[in-house]
Amino acid sequence: MSKQKIALFGATGKAGGNIMAEALDRKHKVTAITYDINKVPVNHHNLNVVYGHMINKEEIENHVKGHDVVIAVHEPLPVHPIEHVKSIRAVIDGSRKAGVRKLVVIGHPIHRPIENTMEFYDLWKPIILAQREALKLFQQEGLLNWTYLYSANLEPDTRTGRIDRQDKMCLANNREIREVPLKNYVSIVLDEANAKKQASNFVLRDNNLVLEGQLR
Repeated sequence: MSKQKIALFGATGKAGGNIMAEALDRKHKVTAITYDINKVPVNHHNLNVVYGHMINKEEIENHVKGHDVVIAVHEPLPVHPIEHVKSIRAVIDGSRKAGVRKLVVIGHPIHRPIENTMEFYDLWKPIILAQREALKLFQQEGLLNWTYLYSANLEPDTRTGRIDRQDKMCLANNREIREVPLKNYVSIVLDEANAKKQASNFVLRDNNLVLEGQLR
């Protein structure tokens, strides 16, 4: 596995912190970009911590330039889900302008417990809608080699009322869409960050972007 220079957004959260720790264990060089430098819990010779936000594309461009890959953890919130879409657009634009061609984003609230209730499902709906809008932005992106991790279908079973995909999330990239185990997110993110570039399999059909394998 080749050693990389990784620009990481979200290192102060639990998911981002776990990804940062594993990346350093794999001997990658990590730049943690955060608005709260004092909350980065690690001191390491391969870690550089800089002040920045994931909402301004010009700021993102300046911080990620010269890196091999950008990894961003941005969990949408039910209160302001549109902020997730804005942040995804900014990190896509900023990475592209900086000349970084590999982008991996976690858009699933990794450590938020999922309840088997209709009330919870109704609360989660705005998150699902924001993730769908974010996925469209990725699917329209022609230059980046991207991966987006987002919530699996959490719609309750019509017979039991239970949500059966609590341990799954979806992985989409410019080659495929599939479900993956939630518990393996750290290794999945870093393996995707290290994957070789492949051509996009998304094509335009009836004004919608779909995978070539879905064409009939």
